Amino acid sequence: MTRFSKILIANRGEIAARIIRTARRMGISTVAVFSEEEAEALHVRMADQAFLLNGSSLAQTYLDAERIISLAKKSGAEAIHPGYGFLSENELFAEACERAGIIFVGPLSNTIALMGNKTRARESAQKAGLPVIKGYTGKTGELLAAGREMKFPVLIKAAAGGGGKGMRIVKAPEGLGEALEATSREAKAWFGNDQVYIEQYIENPRHIEVQVLGDNHGNIIHLFERECSVQRRYQKIIEESPSPFVTNDMRKAITAAAVKLAGKINYRNAGTIEFLADPDGNFYFLEMNTRIQVEHPVTEEITGIDIVGEQLHVAAGHPLRHKQEDVKISGHAIECRIYAEDPSAGFIPSPGQMTCYAEPRGEGVRVDSAFDNEAMVSGNYDPMISKLISAGTSREEAVARMVDALKNYGIQGVRTNIGFLIGILHSEDFRASRVSTTWCEQNVPGIIAEEEKIKESCQWQVPAIASLLSSLRRKTGKNHVWDRAGYWRQGKTLRFCFEGEIIESEIKSLTDGHFDLAINNERIGGRYYSEGKAIKIEYNGTFHTVFISENNEGQYRITCGGSGYFFRRFDFLKRKEMVSPGEINEAAGPGTIYSPMPGRVIKICRQKGERISKGDVLIIVESMKMENSIKASSDGIIADIVVNEGDMTDGSAPLVIINPLNDNEKNKLSG
Repeated sequence: MTRFSKILIANRGEIAARIIRTARRMGISTVAVFSEEEAEALHVRMADQAFLLNGSSLAQTYLDAERIISLAKKSGAEAIHPGYGFLSENELFAEACERAGIIFVGPLSNTIALMGNKTRARESAQKAGLPVIKGYTGKTGELLAAGREMKFPVLIKAAAGGGGKGMRIVKAPEGLGEALEATSREAKAWFGNDQVYIEQYIENPRHIEVQVLGDNHGNIIHLFERECSVQRRYQKIIEESPSPFVTNDMRKAITAAAVKLAGKINYRNAGTIEFLADPDGNFYFLEMNTRIQVEHPVTEEITGIDIVGEQLHVAAGHPLRHKQEDVKISGHAIECRIYAEDPSAGFIPSPGQMTCYAEPRGEGVRVDSAFDNEAMVSGNYDPMISKLISAGTSREEAVARMVDALKNYGIQGVRTNIGFLIGILHSEDFRASRVSTTWCEQNVPGIIAEEEKIKESCQWQVPAIASLLSSLRRKTGKNHVWDRAGYWRQGKTLRFCFEGEIIESEIKSLTDGHFDLAINNERIGGRYYSEGKAIKIEYNGTFHTVFISENNEGQYRITCGGSGYFFRRFDFLKRKEMVSPGEINEAAGPGTIYSPMPGRVIKICRQKGERISKGDVLIIVESMKMENSIKASSDGIIADIVVNEGDMTDGSAPLVIINPLNDNEKNKLSG
């Protein structure tokens, strides 16, 4: 076989679109699969052929191995690319592909089974001479006793998984049982396997991983290392290559160790061997991911090697196209994962309808996205919207390009972590590479403060002027009173609310892309023009990019320089208030508990009539495949639990009603 003529992609989102792009360049036809809610998704529209996966759960859609294989055979696809997550590290799926005569784009099923079993993987690493961390694999009941004999803190994670899904740090023995139970649930939901793994936790570690490629002819090479230490919820959000922490001597040692292990297990296709490094540079084998990694683009940028292309080339039976001595590091690359989440509220997911989506462009900027327009961000999947990658001749240049790209990424309608990422990149610790896998979550308040400082340093007049000009150009199409009256006429005085402040404006002149305004009696002039989904404003001799979307009559969301703003025209009538579930919760007071995000109730932790304290976990809601603990906001007694396990919540209806403690009950507590 010279190459595949058609492949099926057993995945969704940005990785499915990413695989399709490479397949197109190689002249390979593609087949997509999709759930009912994703009929118009980017990967479906990009593919040459697409099939619906009937069902409402992951088990009935992207985890239905039998259905996916039957669709591959029906379509005439010779191979299946699993992407990452879902079935990518499921040895039974890979084995079923082999039995069906379909090539699985990845290693052999027995290799997946070997490295997917944490105990056997550690044994393989030890046999290859790699240092490992003490740990155990098993069912939750089996691990409870073993874990209590270990030195705390310990780390629990899904035995069959990866990608940061289903991971918890436990600092004391009394929290072990609950953590094992929760991690097991997440493992079952994500990987169809509830086995978990427990290991000794290294304080302030760096996360270093090595990309390897192997073929069917005994050739193994590495593509150097990546650092993935900036994480939240034990999942990576910023990755870079090469690692600024790794010295030349350490690079030689860690890449040699990775190649040695891959060679010992006769590894084929793309894989990543992950290590934890302590502050002194000692590294320990963590696990091997037998698939493409989310962060593979940074390696592609510094080596010039299309890793997905190599996967398809090797899977078709060809030897690697690159020899180790030919692989060089050129420059530096950084990847930021763009998530639909709210960092200021504990990174809770923020699914919903995007009202604006505009990608940044520029030299050294790349976007691997699940979207190409305003679309619904589903609460049924991972909250990642896209991956933003920057490359430069140096780390400093890559960081500067990343900051600029983030500031010119227009996403509205859902909350994102863009401002938070800018705050990280501005921090002295990140610039000096003083980070660890715990650094981000330990420094959330400082990062958010940096984000706010950046916003405060911006010239507020720019987004205010852009919002006003956008509203003046607005056409309702409904014979609105302002359309008839000509609200854009020069000399009109308008009042508007910008970031909670009432502002008086007077329109002196609007002609041929020039504006002359008075804002709170300050005369401001400049130029403006539309560029795609953005408005460019020239103010004080500098052009600024502003993204604007109207959510309701006269109410606008604005993004400028990576910061978000709110604008409202008083002379427009609103259809309804713009209220988020979090705002509903806050307005309701401490006695009524709402979910701050849409999701599914997976566990009710308390009972009606039970006395609870502020901070107690009442309900666990799963949203975007992450568990979110809904806690009591005050002491009290549970008067009612309004939901059942398995119920869906959109954040607008209460979950729990709490009555305050009376004086006698307060006295009992104080006594």
